Amino acid sequence: MTHLGKRYGQLVQMSYATRDMDAALAHAETQLEITGLRRSESKIEVLSYGERRRLGVKSAIANVAGPRGLRQFEIIEPVSGVTGIYTDAVNLSAQVLAFHHIGIAVPGPYTEWGALLHDVRASGDALALQFPAEPSAEAGICFCYVDTRERIGHFTEYLWADPSLAGITVAPWL
Repeated sequence: MTHLGKRYGQLVQMSYATRDMDAALAHAETQLEITGLRRSESKIEVLSYGERRRLGVKSAIANVAGPRGLRQFEIIEPVSGVTGIYTDAVNLSAQVLAFHHIGIAVPGPYTEWGALLHDVRASGDALALQFPAEPSAEAGICFCYVDTRERIGHFTEYLWADPSLAGITVAPWL
């Protein structure tokens, strides 16, 4: 088993939740000088705390260049379904952007994703959300949120993308 903390060297993303995507984007651009945020909207089936559920979100991502490569700045607005993972975790009425999670890349072949899921189960932390609900290499992209709030105060997301997808915006670590 790999201790999950050893994976923090693959930190690639800071993610924030919001109730108002337009206001959050304006804030990111004017106050943080983060430009080029690309919007998307998703409705997906996930596994959330062991149950298959639907999740709808609006999101915006910008890849920001730094001395150690690209890092991702993400904003998520929960829209429908199992939104409690975003709304219960933070106070969305306190400010336009509320810190929600960090994202850690799981580089390599799909077997690395399987090893990560094994490590998560062994950690004792709850698997709060997993996409796809039934993991498979054919998905091309997999992610999960681990409920690490009791130990470190926020969720931790792990992200895997098939190495053949190198160059796509959502996976700057490839």
